[in-house]
Amino acid sequence: MTDICTAKGFSTLRAWPKGLLPELLDSGLALPKAIEVAKTKNLCSYENTVHNLFVNVGKYLAIDFLLGLTRTGLTYHAIGGYDNTPAVTDTTLYLESARNTITSASRSGTSMILSTYFSAAMSTLYIKEAGVFGNGATAALNSGDLFCRYLQAFDNSDGLNDLTFEYTFTL
Repeated sequence: MTDICTAKGFSTLRAWPKGLLPELLDSGLALPKAIEVAKTKNLCSYENTVHNLFVNVGKYLAIDFLLGLTRTGLTYHAIGGYDNTPAVTDTTLYLESARNTITSASRSGTSMILSTYFSAAMSTLYIKEAGVFGNGATAALNSGDLFCRYLQAFDNSDGLNDLTFEYTFTL
């Protein structure tokens, strides 16, 4: 039996030449397929995968879902600029700078895959932390319940790259 409290999650950050993904998305491709096409053409300029910390608030949210309590799902991915170690007691990012709605959500077996696209204009900063939010999350920074938090470093302060985050959570 899987223990939901020891469930595993990881995130892959990829950097792309500015404007590449919008072209693929405008041609009708969904974000996961656009990423696949761009990867096969070796157009990814940076890729890094890190594990996340499933925080207490995220565990409570998962339990509430299982109990059938009224909650909204995971809807936003956020990035920030502070690199302190994630703690299970975290309820926000420490220095949230931007967030975007999750572009694509799917399930593969016992894994949930959330893909989010950030244009270069939205992500012009030195990214040091990231997280996934739900249950009341809006476009407003620090809104909603933090599901997971992780450190992911990439300097995009020059604004030359569009970014994608692919978050995978496995039970």
